[in-house]
Amino acid sequence: MHEIINLKNVSLILEKKQIYNLNLRITNGDFFLINGKNATGKSTLLKLFCLKILPTRGNFYLNGKNIGLKDKKLILEYRKKIGVILQNDYLIPFFSVYENIELASEIQNYKSDFNLRINQILDWLDLKEIENTKVDKLSKGEKQKVVIARALINKPNIIIADQPENFLDKSTVKKVFFLFESLNKQGTTIIITSNLEKIITVNYKTINLDQSER
Repeated sequence: MHEIINLKNVSLILEKKQIYNLNLRITNGDFFLINGKNATGKSTLLKLFCLKILPTRGNFYLNGKNIGLKDKKLILEYRKKIGVILQNDYLIPFFSVYENIELASEIQNYKSDFNLRINQILDWLDLKEIENTKVDKLSKGEKQKVVIARALINKPNIIIADQPENFLDKSTVKKVFFLFESLNKQGTTIIITSNLEKIITVNYKTINLDQSER
């Protein structure tokens, strides 16, 4: 399998979020679940995988290249190929559901079969009836669906999700996890934190951050 990410002796020390000496290899098609107690840095680690931050110490290899501050172009290209669902992942409140998703597609320069893709996602997440509604009029659960739709619009190679089940009803949670697993079976790499480990049916690997504390 093709190696995507390799962490070598990585430490992240950001205020109260501290992770030490993490070694990890992620290959194409992996499904990773990040475990750990509260405040062990799960969300911080996901920000590293999104390359929103870089290691305090150690090395982050992306497709075999050691990534540093000088590699801004590579980082931007990488971000275009990932789908991100983070906590407090803000939407534009005065844009509609459709416009928020469309903007993400434009930023990522995704053009292939956009109309078909967005209609499929809107239908799947039950957003079709509110696609023209401004985001500031939505419930928390509806906003979470839009964040998920926005992350999926560009057919990402990697999906990075921080408790994507937040604010969703049971039916939608099942749909979302079924979709993640279906994409994973097609080769999409999934990196996720979740409190719903028991509903994951595909083979997955775990990262236990409790073992990375000092």
